[in-house]
Amino acid sequence: MLNALRLRIKNMARWESNAVKLLGLIEIVLGIALLAPAVVALFHNEDPMVFIFPAPILLILGTVQYLLFKSGETIKPAGGLLMIFVAWWIVFAVSSIPFYLSGFSAVDSLFESVSGFTTTGTSLITDASASYSIFFWGAITQWAGGIAIVLIFMFLLPMMGIGGKSFVNNELAGSETYNFSMRIKTTVKNFISIYVLLSVLEAVLLMITGVGLFESVTMMFSTISTGGFMVAGGSMADYPFAAQFVVLVFMFLGGTNFYLHYRALNKRDFSAYRASQEFIWTVILFIIATVGLLVMLVMNTDDISAIDPGSTIWNTLFTVVSMGTTTGYMIVDQPVWPLATYVILWIVMLLGSMSGSTSGGIKIYRLLILWSYISNGIYKMFHPRSVMDVKMNGHVVNSDAVVSAVVVVVMFIAVVIFSIIFLLISEPGMTISESIGLSISAISNTGMNTGSVTIQEISSISKVFLTFMMWVGRLEVVIALLLFTRTFWSDLIMDLKGNRRSAKGRGG
Repeated sequence: MLNALRLRIKNMARWESNAVKLLGLIEIVLGIALLAPAVVALFHNEDPMVFIFPAPILLILGTVQYLLFKSGETIKPAGGLLMIFVAWWIVFAVSSIPFYLSGFSAVDSLFESVSGFTTTGTSLITDASASYSIFFWGAITQWAGGIAIVLIFMFLLPMMGIGGKSFVNNELAGSETYNFSMRIKTTVKNFISIYVLLSVLEAVLLMITGVGLFESVTMMFSTISTGGFMVAGGSMADYPFAAQFVVLVFMFLGGTNFYLHYRALNKRDFSAYRASQEFIWTVILFIIATVGLLVMLVMNTDDISAIDPGSTIWNTLFTVVSMGTTTGYMIVDQPVWPLATYVILWIVMLLGSMSGSTSGGIKIYRLLILWSYISNGIYKMFHPRSVMDVKMNGHVVNSDAVVSAVVVVVMFIAVVIFSIIFLLISEPGMTISESIGLSISAISNTGMNTGSVTIQEISSISKVFLTFMMWVGRLEVVIALLLFTRTFWSDLIMDLKGNRRSAKGRGG
């Protein structure tokens, strides 16, 4: 009976379009997701209509699209990228509706939505009396954005053939997955299962530490996704050490390549972690950054005897992991730290964590590829006839992946510089350190400001700009900026013309 129903649904499809079918599925998921905060609103005697209003429209429209359109040929690169761009901004627009209906301005609603789905976590919600349902919706957007970015870079882009094999190598470079050949559907289900399992486990552990149900769930949504959105604009400093420890562990797990989690949980191969060059170097960099910050804090303290060693080490380690995984939680009043510490924090934020994770930033594997490439170049200067390959985990990295890594690193730095200059012009009273902090925070999707200026204080034009920067950073700069190249639009036009000719041929 179930198979017959499946066949009947499949036969309902009349037209062929991967893009329309996928967008329909996204609309269905969004419509269902909106019902969760509506339930929370009813439970807390709040207005559920801000969530219920758009839900039926999305569910009906999405169902019609999904049923009447079927998957066609493999999407070509330009068409695939356009589909991703459109999908992102449809999600941003739809998820901003509850914020707008709750009294936010159009700019603030869009900013809040993009900050959520890009897992940046910078929030304009600071009033503790704000509704539970809006807080819940903000947390859900981050959780959904976290799994979405993992699936896009590890499965969707390679499945569409965008960038060839280098995309797969890029996102899986740190985990010995060059021969990653499992069926896509099965693999996606496994990764989603792992994401959900880690989420449930964290929520349970948080409740065991004494955190309430609502806060445990919202905190879980924002931790495993490395989003960092806090309920009621609070701070992790408000929670007991046990809860902070749980959050630190799951921030790190969220910033770890999910293929390593797959190997550990599905294959019982826990050696995958220590065999990953990227994993080892991520841990090393976090330790180096923590030690560096501790040295600076001690050097800038007049009375060393007044320092509590345990508290200082914990606060520093938590801050580094929070920054390095681009989560953005705080347990210390970081703006009062010496200005010299900002440099380390900026670097940690910009570098991010591992490939195939929910974290933002440049990613550690790109630095390892770049270091191997530079080392080989230096060696060849002394041994011109030598043949040296760029390697990761003992595997040769192909030239496409090397070029991609170099381009992304350069473009990240270029976009940060552009953002700093833009903010200094749009916000005349802003200092250069505040501009650097906001720029890196947005582009690396950290959402943790290292200065005294708050996001509420800046102008609408700066908010719109940072909104765009969060999206650019989430798509790792180069992919987002392809939208503004002549090559992209030329290829898209050629693809559309080719599709029309194919359709006419089939019709004839």
